[in-house]
Amino acid sequence: MQRVVSGSLGGRKLLSLPRSVTDVRPSSARVRSAIFDRLQHEVVGARVLDLFAGSGALSIEAISRGAARAVLVEQQRELARFLPGQIDALGLGGRCEVVHDDARRYLRRPATKPAFDLILVDPPYSALDLYAEVLTLLVGQSWLAPEGVIVVEYEKHRGARPAIAVPEQLHCEAVRDHGQTALEFLRLRDPS
Repeated sequence: MQRVVSGSLGGRKLLSLPRSVTDVRPSSARVRSAIFDRLQHEVVGARVLDLFAGSGALSIEAISRGAARAVLVEQQRELARFLPGQIDALGLGGRCEVVHDDARRYLRRPATKPAFDLILVDPPYSALDLYAEVLTLLVGQSWLAPEGVIVVEYEKHRGARPAIAVPEQLHCEAVRDHGQTALEFLRLRDPS
C-alpha cells in the first residue's frame, strides 16, 4: 500500500491499482521524496504535467506539496479509468485532469498556455527509446516554462545509467541515484 509522503496529504493512502493492470511500477516513496525534497519551494503554485501517469503517485505528491494543478496523461485505458477515482478519494478533483492518450500523441498537439513548470517523465523502464522522443517534443512544442524543470526517472542497468539522448536546448542540472533508479533534473539552457 502506497502513501503520500509529505505535504497536506502526507500519510494518506493511495488506492491499490486494479489487478488487471500490468507493467506499472509506481515511483517509490524514496524516489518521490528525492524529487520533491530537491525541488522544494519550486513546486508551490506549479503547473504539473505527468506523462505516463500510471498510479498518479507523482502528481498527487506534487499537489500535496503545493502544486496548483496537474495534468495526468495515461495511455492504458484501465489506468485512465482508475485515476479519477484515485484523485477523488483524496479530494483533488478540481486540481487534476486525467487525459487518456499516448504521451507522444498528446505532445504533438499545440502546447497549452501557460506552459508547465514541472514535467514528470517516467515511462515504462523497458522503453528507453521513448525518452529522447518525448524530450524532443517537450522542447520543440514549448511545453516547458522558461524557468521550469523536467524530471526524468529511469532504471539503471547493472548499476550503470543508460545513455539517454537529451536535446541540446536542455541541460542536466543534477543526477541522483536511488538504488537501481536514477533521476535527472533537466532545464532549458539560457538562450544568451
